[in-house]
Amino acid sequence: MNLDQMVLTGILIVSGVLFLARILTVVRGIRKGTPEVWWDHLGTRIKNVVVYGIFQKKIYRERPAGFLHAFIFWAFVFLFFSVLEIVTAGYIPGYTLPLGPLNGPLYLGQDLVAALGIVGVCMGLYRRTVSKPRRLMHEGNRAAIVMLLFILAILVSFLLYNAARIIQDSTEAIAGWRPVSGFLASTLSAAGWGGVAPALESAMFWVHIVSLFTFLAWFPYTKHAHIVFAIFNVFFRKPEPAGAMRPVPPERASSPGASTVRDLTWISLLNAFACTECGRCTDNCPAHESGAAMDPMHLMMRLRDAALATAGTSRRPPSSAADGGVASAEDLFLSVHSADAIWSCMTCYACVDGCPVLNNHLSKVLEMRRQLTARGELGAGLQGTLESLARYGNSFKAPPKARTKWARAAGPAVKDARKESADVLWFVGDSASYDARCQALTARTAQVFARVGIDFGTLHEAEWNAGNDVRRVGEEGLFETLRDHNAEAMKACAFRDIVTTDPHTYNVLRNEYPRANGGRVLHYTELLDERIQSGKLRFSKRLPYRVTYHDPCYLGRYNDVYDAPRRVLQALGLDLVEMPRNRWKSFCCGAGGGRIWMEEIPGEKQRPAEMRVREAASLEGVTVLAVACPKDYVMFTDAVKAAGLEKSLQIRDIIELVEEAL
Repeated sequence: MNLDQMVLTGILIVSGVLFLARILTVVRGIRKGTPEVWWDHLGTRIKNVVVYGIFQKKIYRERPAGFLHAFIFWAFVFLFFSVLEIVTAGYIPGYTLPLGPLNGPLYLGQDLVAALGIVGVCMGLYRRTVSKPRRLMHEGNRAAIVMLLFILAILVSFLLYNAARIIQDSTEAIAGWRPVSGFLASTLSAAGWGGVAPALESAMFWVHIVSLFTFLAWFPYTKHAHIVFAIFNVFFRKPEPAGAMRPVPPERASSPGASTVRDLTWISLLNAFACTECGRCTDNCPAHESGAAMDPMHLMMRLRDAALATAGTSRRPPSSAADGGVASAEDLFLSVHSADAIWSCMTCYACVDGCPVLNNHLSKVLEMRRQLTARGELGAGLQGTLESLARYGNSFKAPPKARTKWARAAGPAVKDARKESADVLWFVGDSASYDARCQALTARTAQVFARVGIDFGTLHEAEWNAGNDVRRVGEEGLFETLRDHNAEAMKACAFRDIVTTDPHTYNVLRNEYPRANGGRVLHYTELLDERIQSGKLRFSKRLPYRVTYHDPCYLGRYNDVYDAPRRVLQALGLDLVEMPRNRWKSFCCGAGGGRIWMEEIPGEKQRPAEMRVREAASLEGVTVLAVACPKDYVMFTDAVKAAGLEKSLQIRDIIELVEEAL
């Protein structure tokens, strides 16, 4: 073994040891989490790896960032084979991969993606140093710049290494398959640099090797560890619907939720190491934008640090403060996010939906809420609401018999589904039943249903709050009580499908309730859309308004219902203009996750609902903000008054517009 080979061997060994040492430390930290099933739904998991892991579907939601990332990613995929070839050539001069006729196309791909990778790196450097998007300007920015420079050195040295080889032997088989390297070779030769080709080849070999294996040794210690962990993260992502919360395990019933790193599952901890620190989660977070302490990206970064702090300890939880720094690091409320930040979350799902590596920030927040609720550490407003729900079955401190008060204005008596069969069971929901601002809308909904021939009934006073937000404030036992009561009431009724006007109710009925009769759960816009599409529902006039539409979080991001409400609006003849943040980027009204029951958020500068109505009012010619959720109606009606927009923007539920067109 000559000196060059000895140096090469040393570089490989040092790089490999540092790489493996870090990976093993991370794995030890991840294994501190509780067990979780990962081998079910293998088909779905493999599909996720292909769609979101390899082809990275979500990356392209933001085009410039998506393309620059794709260029770099595919450069590394193709150059993996070149690494094998170049390293082996260091021991066996002239070595090529034994791929026969496939070598040429492989070389072509390598050359082209290396060039695209350089373009991607330059785009990345521009973003990091010139345009500087706010979400990227955190403590990881300097490391990201260094990493981009390493990647640039790897790609440039690769092309120049091959260019030097082509200069020395233009008849070499690789020359015709390497257009970019060939162009560089021609340029260097034309400039009179052909004589330095042997030295250039040797220099670029070592620049490539040193850059590459320094990168390999260093990146697991940075946020670029996602290169390793993201693909596993995508595979292990829970396959259940977005709107389905995991129940509390029976063994944790006495102490639900999470207060330490070890209370989270190992897949939850894996999320933290897959985080790319791209900031898309925080950028789309309404709590963060309103001024609250919630920061989904930093939640993940701090969780990663907390998990690493436990990596050298035993699996036994610390028993006293004598455990020092590890005990502090393990306490999620000390090391990851404060209780105020956790309560500020609106469970809008924007952080999860926007994450390119399928991290679930919300699952950590909800587990921490369960722990806070179990401790009794919740505000007076929320405590009073939970007491009302336990006592009356609703969040308005009203007797059950008052639930159908709205029906007096609905015209004909509303059918009692407990006594008469109906095609559709209408689960009305608390806000639609009790909130004085919504009761007129509920009566109109009943009138529209009757006019268009929908055979419906309700549970009357047997209906209790469906429990969606109860569960998401951490009160699992009360949720189960509400769910079981409603399930028993529905079991005694004869109906085909369930319909609701409340997306929160829609989500929990669809994803977290037993489906006794196998029927569908529909939002009222889906039911109306079906009738329009089948020709059973026609309108007598076209409405002249220019409107915009707000996608409710629990209808859109959680359950992918985007088109039905829009088709209904278009069928009314309305001029529909989209807000900048629409569909999956829709900005939360601020009511979700029980926030509508809580006090103001500490540090809140402007309520999300006010920001949203200002966004709607900024659209040229738009005079109506159409909604499809009772909570949206309440939040935006108040926000319009607070923002002084009453004369320029109306808040109207889609059912009002349908009634007018009839």
